[in-house]
Amino acid sequence: MIIRQTTKEILAESLKELSASKPIDKITIKEISANCGVTSKTFYNHFQDKYDLIAWIYSTAMEKIFSKIDGKNYTWKDTLTEGLNYFLDNKEFLKNLIAHTSGQDSFINYVARFNVKILSDYIKRSQNLDILPQELEILIKVYCYGTVCTFCEMLINPAPIPDEEFVTLIEKALPEPLKKYFYKN
Repeated sequence: MIIRQTTKEILAESLKELSASKPIDKITIKEISANCGVTSKTFYNHFQDKYDLIAWIYSTAMEKIFSKIDGKNYTWKDTLTEGLNYFLDNKEFLKNLIAHTSGQDSFINYVARFNVKILSDYIKRSQNLDILPQELEILIKVYCYGTVCTFCEMLINPAPIPDEEFVTLIEKALPEPLKKYFYKN
């Protein structure tokens, strides 16, 4: 069976390919488009700018991982393990993003905000809530910002411990009041 790529996926692959030899902040829309044989107009039909493309690449991958959480067959530790594997499988691309994005376009800030949103949405959906209590919001932010920085640091300076042990430590860092949402008895 032939699996066809969407235009968005082709543009994503083009950016990843270019990032192997050039800093992200130096790559242009024209280069991304030309590299995969489409026009800049086609690019702009799908994304506002390259940072929108970067956000799409990350969010698409993470939504696939986070959508599996059920607390029984696919635990929070499974989610963390698959997330770590994504980071390791895309290590050079992500290191480029970490090193060559800043300010409002900072990859680290985007990832942390995205993870806060996806965890908050998961808890609201699983508990039929319109809004989260302030305490949960703060705990989610502390956990997400801390784990994102730790994952990114691990890419730049690999942890001197096995991946499984690293994931276990990140799992242990999940604040106690959040555990009941990610582990069902």
